[in-house]
Amino acid sequence: MNDTGGARSPDGPSETVGRRASVLTQIRLAAGFLTILPLVDSQGDAPEEVSASLGWFPLVGFGIGGALAGEDYLLGFLCGDAIRAALLVMTLAIVTGAVHLDGLADTADALGAGRDRKRALEILRDSRIGTFGASALFFVLALKLLAIAATAGKLRYAALWLAPGVARWAMVALACRLDYLRANGAGTTLLAHDSRRNFILASSIAIAAALPLAGYHSLRVSITAAAITFALGALYRKWLGGLTGDLIGAAGEIVETAALIAMSA
Repeated sequence: MNDTGGARSPDGPSETVGRRASVLTQIRLAAGFLTILPLVDSQGDAPEEVSASLGWFPLVGFGIGGALAGEDYLLGFLCGDAIRAALLVMTLAIVTGAVHLDGLADTADALGAGRDRKRALEILRDSRIGTFGASALFFVLALKLLAIAATAGKLRYAALWLAPGVARWAMVALACRLDYLRANGAGTTLLAHDSRRNFILASSIAIAAALPLAGYHSLRVSITAAAITFALGALYRKWLGGLTGDLIGAAGEIVETAALIAMSA
């Protein structure tokens, strides 16, 4: 006679398959949020999965970085360092839909409002780009181009790999430290649950991806990313008391640019 009274293992095949499917869904959502790929289903994805996808942002970032490194290698057969650098910066903007660049521009314009919190939040809602925003875009794109062009060989591939990944880690770290200031919007669902889990997962991915490149430059990138993330968190808290999607995107662009510069120095 079979013993049907015993407890069934909680880690049976169906549970394992379910967890695997959940992880793949979260990665799909993270890629949809961070790239132009049409992978987000606003109607069919559970809020818990959307929120949990935040922890996978660095994985998508390192995926973007790997693709950029591959592009740089192939372009090396066709054109010089400066042209390749310009094409890489253009590719990065296209692949991400320039959404973080838009956030950077809005944040720069909002900073122009000074300590007027209400006015700053209004500017962050405004899709138009002002003088401060245009200047921020120019300098960030120029600095990225120059930093990539100034880096050569394996160090260049390492820079392209690391910068997008640590930038997405910074976005997660800030999102997990500060309150979201909007009552509605994509961020309310994305940042709604389990910030500790997302931060631990994002940090684990970043460390695992950076370890094979352990050395002076990668250590400098890691310290630079952490320091800028901490400083931006303090600025956002003092300035507005929290963050919005634009502020998160701006942080990603700033950390990404700083990482490329740290690798080129």
